[in-house]
Amino acid sequence: MCGRFHLGFSNKETQKIIRDIPDEQQIQLRFGDIYPTSFAPILTAEESLAARWGFERFDKKGVLINARAETVTQRQTFRKSFLERRCLIPASGFYEWDTDKNKYYFTRKDGNLLYLCGFYRVEDGEPRFMILTKNATPPVEQHHDRIPVIAEDSVRHKYLTDMYFASDYIEKDNRVKLKSV
Repeated sequence: MCGRFHLGFSNKETQKIIRDIPDEQQIQLRFGDIYPTSFAPILTAEESLAARWGFERFDKKGVLINARAETVTQRQTFRKSFLERRCLIPASGFYEWDTDKNKYYFTRKDGNLLYLCGFYRVEDGEPRFMILTKNATPPVEQHHDRIPVIAEDSVRHKYLTDMYFASDYIEKDNRVKLKSV
């Protein structure tokens, strides 16, 4: 499960993404550690925008922040959003905790941004996003049983624009080379 991620502002790729977000939305963005309900940049097929992390729960008691890739198209809460409004969430890295509550930070081995696969919807006029997770792969699996689905550079555009490709991609054992810092 991805419960926190990091986005550094000094990265040139991050700055380019921010420039593409409308000025009135940029003020909402948070950098550094991103927590549930924080605003973060997301990339959609059409635009970059600031969105709040988490769908409000039906009982209004908190937010849902992740969806399992294995069941996203089966869950009524997520199906329509995933099929119609996929997004990518840029991140410098993400955190996972083991059962002893030790925190681990994971980044790409090459130091480039990660693009976490997700989807979004608009609630009360505000865009909100979810992060897709799957069974953990190395090196995360030794610390935690889930990992965010990460879009490899070569598939980012297709993930956003092709529903059939995206559905297939999240089910595969894709492995971006990660390291623990």
